[in-house]
Amino acid sequence: MPDDPPSNRFPDLPDQDSNPVVWDPAQRKFVPREEHEDSGAPAEPKAPAAPSAPPGRDPRRFYVGAPGGQAPLAPPPRAPSSSIPPAPPGAPASPRPGALAPPVRPPPAAPRPAPATAPKPKRGRRFPKLRRPKLKWIFLLSGLLPIVLLIGGLIYADYKFRQVHRVPVGDLLDSGGSGENILLVGSDTRANADPSAPNAGGILGDATDRPPAGERSDTIMVLRLQGGSSKMLSIPRDLIVQIADTGRKDRINSAYNADLGGGAARLLKTVQSSLGIPIHRYMEVDFVTFAGLVDAVGGITIDFPYPAFDTNTGLDITKAGPNELNGEQSLAYVRSRHYTEIKEDGKPHEDPTADLGRIQRQQTFLRTVMSKVAGSHNPFTLLKVGGEVADGIRVDDKLGLWGAMRLAWDLKGLNPEAVPLPVAVNGDRATLHLQEPDADGVLAGFK
Repeated sequence: MPDDPPSNRFPDLPDQDSNPVVWDPAQRKFVPREEHEDSGAPAEPKAPAAPSAPPGRDPRRFYVGAPGGQAPLAPPPRAPSSSIPPAPPGAPASPRPGALAPPVRPPPAAPRPAPATAPKPKRGRRFPKLRRPKLKWIFLLSGLLPIVLLIGGLIYADYKFRQVHRVPVGDLLDSGGSGENILLVGSDTRANADPSAPNAGGILGDATDRPPAGERSDTIMVLRLQGGSSKMLSIPRDLIVQIADTGRKDRINSAYNADLGGGAARLLKTVQSSLGIPIHRYMEVDFVTFAGLVDAVGGITIDFPYPAFDTNTGLDITKAGPNELNGEQSLAYVRSRHYTEIKEDGKPHEDPTADLGRIQRQQTFLRTVMSKVAGSHNPFTLLKVGGEVADGIRVDDKLGLWGAMRLAWDLKGLNPEAVPLPVAVNGDRATLHLQEPDADGVLAGFK
């Protein structure tokens, strides 16, 4: 089917059938051929005749790119149309009507705003990251900690034990028997005491019966350990016995008094020979150490049946019942030789038993102190007790560290039974002698 003639897409161009247009260089535009020839311009070579238009086409029309070999001619410039306003200077020219519009480039995309970032926190001081320890190391250290503490405790115990003063009486100690007897001696060290001090009564003892300066035995006790039981025998210092190595009879405490030429060795031999009690260990402590020991455990509680006082030692108990005593008050309590009570009638009554009553108070005091020390599980308290004891205790030269530890274990929780020694007052009303045969039965329990 033949193609329909296209519509005139270039209305400004004249018809090209009879008088085709040519380019006029002088006028710089396309003009009809005849007008170009009349102007005297050189004629352009004639183009070969165009073939006849194919059927269905208008021969009076010029078709650009028409088939048949005719070369397409450039269209003449379009005259400005009144309907199209002229473009402003510098503006791009608008396309001709009917021409293909140039591709429209999209406007450049607006730059993306930078993402809002939170302000960086100020960096402080950096610490190195700690690595979490492995469980095997935790278990290993947990198992080694008790061993380390035990070794440290042994080293400290050995250090403190080396500071304990040794008494050269090891050759006089007994090694037989079914139990263990410990001779406990409480001494008065008064050589450096100040009589004008406020607590001179507690340090120096009774002002009415003050002994000469120097070491003097004020308390003599025998502690027996046998199995899980224990008992304590107090020996009155005014007991008249045969003094070893002297050939004379005198108060038993004179065997220790340094001003009479005595000492620990003579006292130990006197107890063994005159009372027939074997001694396996010797321990000596002064009363000032007693006071330090009481303060180390935080004080002790003594039950007083009545208010009591002693102006010579400074004892002053204002109410009956349990009373808390510190070291200085305890010292005044155990040294009191004029112990006076205020009984129901409101009048003062001095203890008529004199030295025997003082021995009973000393036994009560020692049992209370040992019970308080044994009941303490605070390691700092025990270390403080060890420090106080190490500064004021003296032991025989055969007691080693392991023996001392075993002895401390045996004394743990100890509440010894107080055993009175049967004695009677002599005619001078100042000294005592053994009361037979009751005394023999009591002494047999310590053999």
